[in-house]
Amino acid sequence: MSYRPLGLFARSFIDNFLAALMMLLGLKRAFKHLHPTPSQFLIFLVGSLLTTLSFDLISQGLDGELQPVGFASYIIPPFLLLIMGVFISQRYGVGRFVLSPAILWLAADIFVGVLQSTIQWVGQQGWLPVGSDVWVPYLYPVLFAWPTAALMFIFGRQLAWVWWLRIINIVVAVAVLFAWFSTFADQRLWYAIEESVPERVPNITQESAFYVQPLLLNRALAQLQEGEEGVTDWYFLGVGGAAYQSVFRREVESVQSLFDNRFSADGHSMVLINDDDTTLSQPIATRTSISKAIETIGERMNKDEDVLFLFLTSHGTADGVFELNNAPLQIQSLTPDWLKTQLDSAGIKWRVVVVSSCFSGTFIPPLQDTNSLIITASAANKTSFGCADDADFTYFGRAFFDEALRQEHSLVKAFEAAKVSIAEREKEEGFAPSQPQIYMGAEMEQALPVLEQGLFPE
Repeated sequence: MSYRPLGLFARSFIDNFLAALMMLLGLKRAFKHLHPTPSQFLIFLVGSLLTTLSFDLISQGLDGELQPVGFASYIIPPFLLLIMGVFISQRYGVGRFVLSPAILWLAADIFVGVLQSTIQWVGQQGWLPVGSDVWVPYLYPVLFAWPTAALMFIFGRQLAWVWWLRIINIVVAVAVLFAWFSTFADQRLWYAIEESVPERVPNITQESAFYVQPLLLNRALAQLQEGEEGVTDWYFLGVGGAAYQSVFRREVESVQSLFDNRFSADGHSMVLINDDDTTLSQPIATRTSISKAIETIGERMNKDEDVLFLFLTSHGTADGVFELNNAPLQIQSLTPDWLKTQLDSAGIKWRVVVVSSCFSGTFIPPLQDTNSLIITASAANKTSFGCADDADFTYFGRAFFDEALRQEHSLVKAFEAAKVSIAEREKEEGFAPSQPQIYMGAEMEQALPVLEQGLFPE
């Protein structure tokens, strides 16, 4: 006989849970299975809180801490349903309706909570089907609103509310629920412990950088050697523009190494890089340093026979701005007109300019002249790809420098090979075509085969 109360309690628990499942399906006979008692209310309240805690543990991780304050935001809705139950029981004279709304909602919340926790865990394991990231974010709010909408629906059927009153009650109840939890959206039962990582102070703001940067620029300029008479020397100037993504630094350094080792530009090359890791070892890229580098190259080269290969890599905008960024410094970005002025002022005749950025085709019209070869990673109205912080090259940089130029002995042939390779990669990965561009002036077209004999040694 001592087990009878426990058995009755367990049976009532199962019946109440079954009633909640019927409610979620919109079945009015859920009320036939319902056993609304204070003890059942308390057990389902605890179960609902534990289910919510489980979801937080899965999403936040076990390395965390309990937040008692978060319990308040989850306890209030069931007590609002108790108030609703009191109102309905008095309005219709049915005493069992006092606890019915709260118990049905809490039991349904446990079921939905387990379902949400399962989806969250399966997603973290990577077991959801491909493309699920599109619809899963919309599934959670639907599951969240389901118990409340189903509760109002079956009460409307049980109490014979007119259809428009049912709709109003469902909409109002769901809206109140979303408003409540949106207000306390940052309240959880369990929070992951976040390690406090001290904010890194950029090297560019250190006192040493203010003294070393002029020395680094002067040293790089001083290492540029005079061009040899009667020989076509190729001068390489690389610019990595945006400090907040290291791919541009890696790309510029790799291309400089290619020119120094394969194309015999050692002694005729320098780089200007915006990157925190090289602030104390390489000159940064600003309009001033770029202007000084172009001016010095113009002074050291034999203008009738030597060639400047200028490589720019960074982000770009549709209005033709090539980004120079080294926060928190306020530095001015680069434009095609400004660059043309610097090249003209330096008196550099033979120019190969390669611009790797979005919308880089905007550089061609201002820079084009009869002695120039201009290559861009994209058309003027297209974006280019591959600016991932952990990458060694952009898509264009890898295809043109790291692949084609290691095989070809012609800049034009290397460009054509890279263009095909980029188009195939973009199509395979679902990107819109970047459409790399090339322009070559008439005199450059005639002179390039001879000039390239100095670039591609036998």
